[in-house]
Amino acid sequence: MDPPLQFNFFPQMHVCATMTQRGHLICGELKKNGVEYIVWVPDSETHFMHGSMLNDPSLRIIQVCAEGEAVAICAGMHMGGKRGVVLIENQGAFDSGNVLKWAVGLHFPLVLLIGYLGYRNLKNTSAEKLKTGDREVTEPFLEALDIPYELLNSDRDVGKISEAFTRAERDSKPVALLLTSADDFVPGGKEGQDDAKV
Repeated sequence: MDPPLQFNFFPQMHVCATMTQRGHLICGELKKNGVEYIVWVPDSETHFMHGSMLNDPSLRIIQVCAEGEAVAICAGMHMGGKRGVVLIENQGAFDSGNVLKWAVGLHFPLVLLIGYLGYRNLKNTSAEKLKTGDREVTEPFLEALDIPYELLNSDRDVGKISEAFTRAERDSKPVALLLTSADDFVPGGKEGQDDAKV
């Protein structure tokens, strides 16, 4: 029997991608929940995970060109009895709104890891969250689609991944985790630098 096909198209990143403690913890929690595949659109907000996921031989990485493709592929994996996770940025989540609407309507229990671009610029006001004077739309966007979400903002929050898988299966719907720690990670910085700021 042939070995399983590996979808890692980034061998050059094995050397240069910085690995972080939070990236390791997230990958470990994904594997604990039976995740075999990460379907991913590379972006700036989840780069703190790249080194860990690309260097983990038990995770198969599938890079796609559009965020809606990532959601559709993970839905297909679910139908085929495999477990994948979507890893995208919030700007791409907006672009995949139609596919997300269908995933909710068809009751796919998917977990979405979404890099929260701009989270560090949010200011809490008495009325609502503001981003440099304008309302940030990530959370209202998810609420409009009836996708529950949690912030994953520190190492201590990594356990929310298991809770998200439990909730997605229980409620038969997608659940999102907003990865806010990406805003604190400095590419090329000291390993674990983002965690020191929590």
